[in-house]
Amino acid sequence: MSQDPTANADRFLALLRPIQRELEIYCRRLVWESQEAPDTLQNAVMRAFAAFDRYDPQASFRAWMFKILTREALVMNRKHTRIARHEFQLEPEELAALATAAEPGPPEGRPPLPEAWDDALEGRLAAGLKILTDTERAVLLLRFIGELRYREIGESLGIPLGSVMGNLWRARQKMRAFLGRFMPGHRFLKENRL
Repeated sequence: MSQDPTANADRFLALLRPIQRELEIYCRRLVWESQEAPDTLQNAVMRAFAAFDRYDPQASFRAWMFKILTREALVMNRKHTRIARHEFQLEPEELAALATAAEPGPPEGRPPLPEAWDDALEGRLAAGLKILTDTERAVLLLRFIGELRYREIGESLGIPLGSVMGNLWRARQKMRAFLGRFMPGHRFLKENRL
């Protein structure tokens, strides 16, 4: 990298801007608490910029950036888990039942509005992501939000290609099963979009 700090900053921003939206979406999905996403993303960008002099221009900037963001999000989730342990404990089944009970349904006899469906699906997707392991969730999100190739996912997470494929397969199976309880027979699940 160049010794000129301004040139490095310009180069870093030029590489970051095209993937910024994908990083934001990925971060919101990966962290347990959505209000933590902006801080997590900012910390990851600051870490990446601080380490930019060690970035290999021959490597994928996208994969490198997602790797840094993944690590930062997992640290935030561990912090949240430690705090949550002291609050109260619910079994996963109780938590799922509570989430389902708390969701308001459409007025009696009326079909739900499309926005309501979007909100319900959004909540269920978020709940479904929480049943995945950290690695499964990261692989799934890197593939579908980051649109990284398997090799890039492996590089980002520091795992072999076979592990990427195995984790992605398990994540898809778990998400299909989880979402299938709420949307049995939905074309989204039948068409293997997940």
